[in-house]
Amino acid sequence: MAITIAEISAKAINHNLQMIRNQSNNVPILAMVKADAYGHNMLKVSRLLRKKNVEYLGVALIHEGLKIRQAGDNGKILVMVSPEPSDADYFIDFNIETAFSSFEILKAFAKRAEERDVTIYGHLYIDTGMHRDGIPPEEAMIFMDFVKDNPYIKIVGLMTHLATADMPEIDFADKQLECFEKVRIELENAGYNFKYIHAANSSAILNYKKSHYSMVRPGISIYGYMPKVEMAKQMNLMPSLKWKSKIMLVKNVSVGGCISYGMSFIASKFMKIAVVPVGYADGLPKGLTNKFECLVNGKRFKSVGSICMDEFMIDITDSDVKQGDEVVILGKQGDEEVTVYELAGLLTNSIPYEITSKISRRVKRIVTEKEK
Repeated sequence: MAITIAEISAKAINHNLQMIRNQSNNVPILAMVKADAYGHNMLKVSRLLRKKNVEYLGVALIHEGLKIRQAGDNGKILVMVSPEPSDADYFIDFNIETAFSSFEILKAFAKRAEERDVTIYGHLYIDTGMHRDGIPPEEAMIFMDFVKDNPYIKIVGLMTHLATADMPEIDFADKQLECFEKVRIELENAGYNFKYIHAANSSAILNYKKSHYSMVRPGISIYGYMPKVEMAKQMNLMPSLKWKSKIMLVKNVSVGGCISYGMSFIASKFMKIAVVPVGYADGLPKGLTNKFECLVNGKRFKSVGSICMDEFMIDITDSDVKQGDEVVILGKQGDEEVTVYELAGLLTNSIPYEITSKISRRVKRIVTEKEK
């Protein structure tokens, strides 16, 4: 029986989806469910999103798309990371679209599609300055001219990705969008039109209206978070994940007693500690050792001692905490709340995305209709 679980609130996800639609004037949505839906469970979240008529599901890798397809989803799926040439059969067999970032991949996919006498659908990814994915802007016309002469490839989307949409200074985002617009207009003037034009991630949906085009691409905002807490408040987002466990043991520690590995915490007084069966194998960062607090009975308790693979300890001295009590690592309990921003802020160079996406598969995900 699962002791440690992550509750995923369907109510929160549905609410967040509506907030995204409100911000983006109800254009179609490409919802990012990569990385196991940022740690929320890709298949469960995908089903929730499809019930709300989400046009596309976005994944990073082909095996993520295959998993969704094999679970019975028949809607549109886009793979964002450039595939290998040998992956073409997967895209054909499972009717999955790819974001083309390479002329070589385009040619390889076209060759395989011709051999099988089928059509592969895709989106043309323009690198407007992030220098990660996409083809150089100056190659866009050559790319589309090749597609025009090849009946086995159909490009239905034009896309780019903004590197700084979460920052107050939008100069670089402006330069990226100017580049993208130039390419879009040149292609349009040459007779190349696209059903889906998309550039806006979660931050751009809020901050950069002119990047919305004919589809938006929310990720972290679906789950109730943004790069910064202030941005989440601006969109009225609801956190969708509550990570909880139970007190398994209560122990006494005498003065001078060390707690956990490495003697990183030595008791300066008599203490009572509680052991919680969650560790770095569950996704609780070891870097939070002796730093973070969790919730028990609606109150905050500080972790003590090194976080282990499977357990961490908290100081419950002078409290009525007992074995079996619920422990909330992330989320609300009573009037208190531990947020992703709080946990990320205790780590060096971390972000909210990292906190949820690192919760391991050992933690069971349960979808609940209740607000958590």
